[in-house]
Amino acid sequence: MQKTAIIVPCYKEAARLQPEIFVRFLQQRSDADFVMVDDGSPDNTAEVLATLAASVPGRIHIISLKQNSGKAEAVRQGLLYAIKTPDYSFAGYLDADLSTSPEEFIRLKDILANDSLDYVLGSRIKTLQSSIQRSQFRHVTGRFIATLIDTKYRLGIYDTQCGAKCFRIDLLQQIIEQPFTTKWFFDVELLLRIRNLQTACRGSEIPLRRWHDPGGSRLSIWKSPEVMADMWRLFNHYKRNTHE
Repeated sequence: MQKTAIIVPCYKEAARLQPEIFVRFLQQRSDADFVMVDDGSPDNTAEVLATLAASVPGRIHIISLKQNSGKAEAVRQGLLYAIKTPDYSFAGYLDADLSTSPEEFIRLKDILANDSLDYVLGSRIKTLQSSIQRSQFRHVTGRFIATLIDTKYRLGIYDTQCGAKCFRIDLLQQIIEQPFTTKWFFDVELLLRIRNLQTACRGSEIPLRRWHDPGGSRLSIWKSPEVMADMWRLFNHYKRNTHE
């Protein structure tokens, strides 16, 4: 059986975590585990995660970072754990608020496996068949950022920042050993690292059927200067037509 590791970065998530959803999903699926990365949370996130892991023995693995390192590094540490664990053929990540559900993530993984792809990207494209609910601020900000990134790199991807992506383990082994340069744009860094590989990889951007913003996002108008500074670091580090 090909198993999947689902990485969930957690920073001050004690109040937002929904343990019953994680438990119910694992009870229904034997081919996936969660890797929860506590990113140096100052609240009682560690205790909540320990209780959650104890309720489904062997299915939830906890990585505890001593200090807050940011989502990018938390995700990278979870993916590093997955590639060093022989059980997993696939790995990817979700946000702790489960704006993308675990079931939707597994749908992406199944497309990856069945279509012999190397990676799949969830995409928050609003259609008649989908239910995509997010604030106007997040939507406008996301489109602005996506336009700047596509103008620079021509990736041809509608939604680089969607927090639901899945990869084959052998691809991850080639792209996550080095720490990320940015805090907000590690998703883009992964895609650029894939493009810069010597061997061609097959990927697909898959519209999500449902994505729901529960609120409490750490992205706000007050973060705009920080985000733009991070984009400058991205553009400065990854040149348009050169390998990293």
